[in-house]
Amino acid sequence: MQNDLIHDWNQASTPLIPPGTRVLLNDETLRDGLQNPSVHDPSIEEKIEILHLMESLGIDSLNIGLPGAGPRAVEHTEALAREIATNRMKIRPNAAARTVEADIRPIAEISQRVGIAIEAATFLGSSPIRRLVEDWTVDHLERTTEKAVKFAVDHNLPSMYVTEDTIRTDADTVKRLYSTAIRSGARAIVLCDTVGHATPQGAYNLIKFAIEEVVKPSGEKIRVDWHGHNDRGLAVANSLWALAAGANSVHGAANALLTDNGTYAGKRYVQPPFFGKLWRKEAKLHLACTAGLRCKCQSQNGGLRRMGFEIEMKKLDPELLVGRW
Repeated sequence: MQNDLIHDWNQASTPLIPPGTRVLLNDETLRDGLQNPSVHDPSIEEKIEILHLMESLGIDSLNIGLPGAGPRAVEHTEALAREIATNRMKIRPNAAARTVEADIRPIAEISQRVGIAIEAATFLGSSPIRRLVEDWTVDHLERTTEKAVKFAVDHNLPSMYVTEDTIRTDADTVKRLYSTAIRSGARAIVLCDTVGHATPQGAYNLIKFAIEEVVKPSGEKIRVDWHGHNDRGLAVANSLWALAAGANSVHGAANALLTDNGTYAGKRYVQPPFFGKLWRKEAKLHLACTAGLRCKCQSQNGGLRRMGFEIEMKKLDPELLVGRW
């Protein structure tokens, strides 16, 4: 809005994220979101209720578990996948796995039993400090990447390749590992700040580098994801800058109640008070997404209470904070 009384510097240049940009959201609430030791692990019935809330929001995809962790993880992962298949939900499932066959195989078996595609999100530590602690070489990581991704693809799983602590990994290693993953069949790559180190500029630089030095030279159609933690309170800003750099998808979880110090958020789509509001009295969960996403969800009890949280917030007019939505 421009007039004689207001000069709007917000409109003085072309937006870094053009209006109408399609932004994908991957929900980690039911996997990463349950790792904080203070979080109650919901029953499968409660997880299915939360799954339906995600579907009603129009969230694109979700992590349904890490079935390689054991029988209970297999049971819950399969139940969520079957719920998606039975109800013909639009939300697309993925499942986490270390870059080892023992973790990937259960995903393939669940996918076959249920009859839907489950993206294998295979993750691997990559930073120099992690390599020092584990006594890993980059050559070893490259071989591990190739073997894991090819195993997933050979078992008819869409492959999402993830490195932990990408934000503190040198450029040569980033290029080698992600290029290897794409050559081996990965069609989605996830760049991560799993230690809360990133600043918005850092997230932007990393995504730009991956697109220019890995994705474009590959000649393949690759989805680029950003997954970040919130140790320094920069998760939402980092996600917006990742999108500005060209990321297609960002990861997050309800109210950012997640791993490490419990404040992880790839993109928090309930971010009090700036991007959402939760009124416990009315038992309604209203979710307003960043980056132009506009969605609401109402729950009789509220999905977060399913994880053992009692949350109260002041009633804030979101229009005063984020504009009309």
